[in-house]
Amino acid sequence: MTLGAGYAALMSVEMGVYLLKKLSDHVTLFGNGDCNFYLLEGEKAAVIECGTSAGAAILAQQWQALEQKPAVEYIIMLHSHFDHACGLPILQNLFPRAQVLGSLAAQKILAKERIVKSLYAADEYVTEFYLKNGLLKERPEVKPPAELVIDQLLVDGDTIDLGAGVQIQIIAAPGHSVCSLAAYLDVDQAIFISDAAGYRDDSGEISPVFFYDYDSYMATIERLQTYPAQIIGVAHGQVLVGDDTAGFYPQALASARNAFDEIKGRLQAGQSEDEISEKMFNQYIQGTLAHYPREMMLASMQLLIKNVKAKM
Repeated sequence: MTLGAGYAALMSVEMGVYLLKKLSDHVTLFGNGDCNFYLLEGEKAAVIECGTSAGAAILAQQWQALEQKPAVEYIIMLHSHFDHACGLPILQNLFPRAQVLGSLAAQKILAKERIVKSLYAADEYVTEFYLKNGLLKERPEVKPPAELVIDQLLVDGDTIDLGAGVQIQIIAAPGHSVCSLAAYLDVDQAIFISDAAGYRDDSGEISPVFFYDYDSYMATIERLQTYPAQIIGVAHGQVLVGDDTAGFYPQALASARNAFDEIKGRLQAGQSEDEISEKMFNQYIQGTLAHYPREMMLASMQLLIKNVKAKM
C-alpha cells in the first residue's frame, strides 16, 4: 500500500496525531485512537469496526490520502453500541460495494428505530465534542437513518475468505454486549476484540465493561487469550503489538474481578447504587470514554452494579 503526499498533512492537524499505520503484511490501522479501524487485505479487503460518525469521518480523510485504494467488499461490525455502529453510513458511502456483516443480535437491535435514534443522540454528542475541541474541522454529512442494516449474519466459527490465504475467523465474544463478536486473522496472528476485554486508557489501566453479563465477559476473555496473538486490535486506545500483548488478558481479568469485588463490597456495606455508580464513573470513565455523554456512562456503571447483584 502506498501513502500519498496528503498523509503528511493529516499527521499535523492541531488535534494531535491521526493513526495510519501498517501493522502487518495484511493489516493497516486507521483512525485517531479514539476510534480504531482495521483494513484487512488479501485478494479482497474488509474493514473491521464502524466507529462513530466523527471517527468514520477521520477514516474517510485518511482514505483519500491513499494512492492505492483496495476494493473493500466487507464491513464487519463487531457489536451494536453507538461508538461501533453509527459510523456505518459514512463507511457505506466510502465503500459502496461492501456488504455489512454482523451478529443476529446486532441485526435485531439496529432494526429498531427507537434504539437507532438514541444511538445517534450519543453520536451527535461526540461529534460536538470533536468540533469544539478541534478534532474535526467540519461536521460529517450524516442523516441519521431509521435503522442500520446488517446484510449478512455471522456466527461463531464462520470464516470470511479474503483470498491469497487470508481468512478471518469469527469468534462469539459476549459479555460486554449480547451481540459482541471478535475476529481472528491466523496468517498474521492478529485478533480484533473491539471492547470484549475492556478499555485500556493512556495510563495502562483497564476499565472493565461487563455491561451485559459478568460470567460470559470473563469466559470470553479467557477464550480470547487462547489465540496466539502478535496483534491485539482494540477498538479504542493503543493497539497492542508484539511483546506489548503479553499480560493484557490477565490484566483485563484482574481488573474485572477487582471491580466486581469492590462493587459487591460496597453493596454489602450499604452504599447506595447512585453512590457506587458515581465512584465507578470517576474511577473508570477516562480517556475516550470521557468524551461520551455523562448520563450514558453513569447508566453503564449501573449495568456493572446490576450484573454484580445478579451474582450475589
